[in-house]
Amino acid sequence: MTRAAIGRAHGPFVGTRPFRARDRRLFHGRRAETEELVRSWSRHRLTVLHGDNGVGKTSLVGAGAAPLLADRGSTVLPTGELCFDPGFPAAVLPGQNPYTRALLALWSPSEFPARGPGTSITDFLRTHESTDRQGLPRPVFAVLDRTELLLRRSAAPEPWRRDFLDELFTAVENRPELRLLLTVRTGHLEELRRLVDKRDVDHAEVGLAPFAPGAAIEAVARSLALAGSPASSGEPGRLVEEARTVRDPRGRPRAHSGTVDPALLQLLGLTLWERAAGAGTALVPDSDTEVDRALTERLAGVLEEVADEHLVPPDVPHAWLRRVVAAGEQGVGRPVGEDPDDALTPGIVHALEDRHLVTTDRDGSAYLLRHPRLARPLTALALSPYARGTTPWTGRDRLRIARAAHTRGEPALAAEHAQLALRAEPAPGPRVRALLTALLGDLAFERGDHGAAAAHYAQAAREREADGDGAAVPRLLVAEARNRLLAGERSAALTGLAAAEGRVHADPSLRTGIGQVLRLAGQAQSALDVLEGAIAGEGGITEARRTRGQIRAELGQTRAEPGESRPEEGGPADGRRA
Repeated sequence: MTRAAIGRAHGPFVGTRPFRARDRRLFHGRRAETEELVRSWSRHRLTVLHGDNGVGKTSLVGAGAAPLLADRGSTVLPTGELCFDPGFPAAVLPGQNPYTRALLALWSPSEFPARGPGTSITDFLRTHESTDRQGLPRPVFAVLDRTELLLRRSAAPEPWRRDFLDELFTAVENRPELRLLLTVRTGHLEELRRLVDKRDVDHAEVGLAPFAPGAAIEAVARSLALAGSPASSGEPGRLVEEARTVRDPRGRPRAHSGTVDPALLQLLGLTLWERAAGAGTALVPDSDTEVDRALTERLAGVLEEVADEHLVPPDVPHAWLRRVVAAGEQGVGRPVGEDPDDALTPGIVHALEDRHLVTTDRDGSAYLLRHPRLARPLTALALSPYARGTTPWTGRDRLRIARAAHTRGEPALAAEHAQLALRAEPAPGPRVRALLTALLGDLAFERGDHGAAAAHYAQAAREREADGDGAAVPRLLVAEARNRLLAGERSAALTGLAAAEGRVHADPSLRTGIGQVLRLAGQAQSALDVLEGAIAGEGGITEARRTRGQIRAELGQTRAEPGESRPEEGGPADGRRA
């Protein structure tokens, strides 16, 4: 791709999102940090990359270390964010941790949802191992990004998160080929250290700091040059100076930070790049008022997006941010947990953290403005209307937002977005509509409303059938059958299960789900027959072996094999969520 083509496709700045592998030619200023991370990741079973939010941890992994290892011929599993997927309904294999299922879907997207579900992390690694010319296991490099999402307090999925981290660390201990990298914000580092210290595993920590001014100028200059920018040689320095300067409410320079935060630099760079491209002017205007005006408009859009995602008026996050700015002007932070407004949920605050607008102090007791440079634009926002107005969400947008809310442990928000999408005009396409309906089924199942869950799964199955996606239909039928049975509709459950069984081919996870529902229906021997087929076909799906062990124990059969468990070791016997 030529420089001009790169400029048209991406521009020199990515904004608030992380750099990805496709952006690596624009990722500059982190060569030493990339090499340090690759050395640690290669030498230790577990590496923790830590730093403040917005310092560039995800970018360092996605556009730096992971592509570099892949270039050297190493096996690097795909990176990304954990997210529950209603493409494999929760009610098919409810005994499996949903975070485990989400991680394996991320690591092996080509196998999901037909083969990956139902497997533990350890078994996944065992079945994907390879050896070098000497017959030694080849290292497998894997990432769990933004580990703080699993450490934040949230009542709904807390046991899932705890058990998932336990399973992940057990895999690090038991699979010598695994090289696991965790990224975590500084505010959650001590909590993660306490978990790691309980494990007998070789590990290391790598800290990531903001840019030094010289490195920031070099990074901006190289990005501008690669994008074919006609900017003058002094533009990178002026942009970095803008990112370092904190102004008082009248616009007078008040302080200069000794370092440059990558997230602020990208936010400022993208904002001014779009302004300059539209007006045909210099990248950095002569007037600091123009810079602040552009930032104010950008921040208005960010706050509207946060508000739309959390279904509250923009004034809710805006007013809270103003209180944070006011506290900062007095030299203190906004105390955590002292906001009586019911509309301000923890999810909204976390969303502002994730967009690098706020952070917590070192002891986690107060919120601070992440970038003091933004205090003046935020103050101006209090005096001006919201200028942008967001584009209405599509059904696909709402599905993405609902899945993220479900993963974070905000089921009510996830359900509301799904319902809004299904009621919207124009209606979403059939595939998206089926996934939204299946998501509502998952949410109903998890709260124990089995009648509603069965109805949602049945509707999703009809939509999939009409859309010609026959592979997805039996998964939904099994999920429906489990809920019919739990709702006391035994005859309907067995009828639906028979329909699903007639459509199952080489899907061991789905066979395992059928075996579990047969066990729940009291047909232990039939369940064993189905489970044996799942195990023989794939060499041992973890959930199939676990369920087989439970049934054998219930029948008084003493024979047991590795991976099998008794009922009390494998979760609720009826397949309900704990």
